[in-house]
Amino acid sequence: MDESEQRRTPRSRFGEWLFQIFGPPTVSGAIQGHSPEARAAWKRRVEEERAARRSKDT
Repeated sequence: MDESEQRRTPRSRFGEWLFQIFGPPTVSGAIQGHSPEARAAWKRRVEEERAARRSKDT
């Protein structure tokens, strides 16, 4: 058993579990940065989703 395995106590596993719940948000495919192209693409996607919801409701 190496040193890192010896240091893995139940407390460290509990901390890892808390980090998974309350840690920084992680989203696959998230837009990184604030480029004008990314914002335009986001606006298009949001509008497409709204239009799809409107047509579904009618």
